Amino acid sequence: MATASKTWFIRRRVSWLLIIAAVFLALAGGTAWSHEPATVDKGKVFDEVWTVIEKDFFDPTFNGVNWKEVGSVFREKALAAQTEEQFAGVVNTMLGTLKVSHTAYFSTVDPKRYQIAGVFGEVLGKDLDALCNYEGIGIDTTEIEGKTFVRAVFDGHPAATAGILFGDELIIVDGKKYRSIESFRGKAGQNVVVQVRRRPDADPLSINVPVEWLDGRTMFEQALDASVRTFDDAGRRIGYVHVWSYAGSKYHDLLKDHILFGALNECDALIVDLRDGWGGASLDYVNLFREPIAEIESKQRNGTVSNFTGVWGKPVCLLVNNRSTSGKELFTYGFKKLGLGPVVGERTAGAVLAGSVRRLSNDAILYLAVSNLWIDGQRFEGIGIEPTISVERPIPYAAGSDPQLDRALDVLQKQSALPK
Repeated sequence: MATASKTWFIRRRVSWLLIIAAVFLALAGGTAWSHEPATVDKGKVFDEVWTVIEKDFFDPTFNGVNWKEVGSVFREKALAAQTEEQFAGVVNTMLGTLKVSHTAYFSTVDPKRYQIAGVFGEVLGKDLDALCNYEGIGIDTTEIEGKTFVRAVFDGHPAATAGILFGDELIIVDGKKYRSIESFRGKAGQNVVVQVRRRPDADPLSINVPVEWLDGRTMFEQALDASVRTFDDAGRRIGYVHVWSYAGSKYHDLLKDHILFGALNECDALIVDLRDGWGGASLDYVNLFREPIAEIESKQRNGTVSNFTGVWGKPVCLLVNNRSTSGKELFTYGFKKLGLGPVVGERTAGAVLAGSVRRLSNDAILYLAVSNLWIDGQRFEGIGIEPTISVERPIPYAAGSDPQLDRALDVLQKQSALPK
């Protein structure tokens, strides 16, 4: 989920289209830095962030922001921060004044710091195990009206296996307020009790969830593999796969293996889910769904005959949402332009810039936009790609419901090209 600092795309890869779907402001708490050296120099770290943006941000006008003035205002607030979460919140609020994607500060108490380290590992130096590995259960959360909700449950990871659902309100973990890293630190191999509320007026549910070491370099490959399944309806088989990260050719190779040689190959239609996770797709990945150049027939000595085109030639549908970012947006644009099938869901994130990373002195990671991008002469930053079929999927108390997936299934089931 790749490399970046050498240029604005992965060397021989595609990480130049990675995107942060959103910048999370962490919860404040405590009176000291969490798992930071007592001698951490907040002023030094803040100045590092400010200077990197000042030197390398793609827009020399800083999108109309007076960067020196902004730095002066937020430096005082950063120095007053009492926790790592508070400091990250201040820095990310400052970066937010630039009003662009691919620009965020990821502290060591943010799961995305370990995930982005997995994406850009080659350029971040040594100690990649420490940079990429964290203890967790495999979820992504968001704050809505002061409450924490689960907005992604990564397939094949502990939360999914234990039964935590999209839309659950996450209340406490082991009797304490949920914190994305601290709730699970030091608990790998143990179970934690996660208390969730599935309906706004319901009593909380207590769910035992095992904590595992998660590796930002491999966790989304595992999630892609675990997502593969089929839906059967009146003799029709519709395959499904969730590409949580498209940040590198290894994910596309894995997708091709499932589609061309795995169980999905036997399906009558296919849903490719590009919601959430990380971007990174290259435009040429769309070729997997184009008309075949030729059909190759082979016959073995025992008489077995097989045919191969190297592409998926049956109905296909994309699922996207407002957290489908960067390269996934480019992929969606190409898919729509070629008319390869319906695109169901919400307008994509509008996060279409090229990003790079910097490893800071406190081992936090700064992600910054280093290049502007246009597609067919159009700039989609801040705009996104509109689906062909718009369907919302509200998060709070969804209890795992997925109207976007339901609509995609309905569309494919009704296509006349499907066998009866």
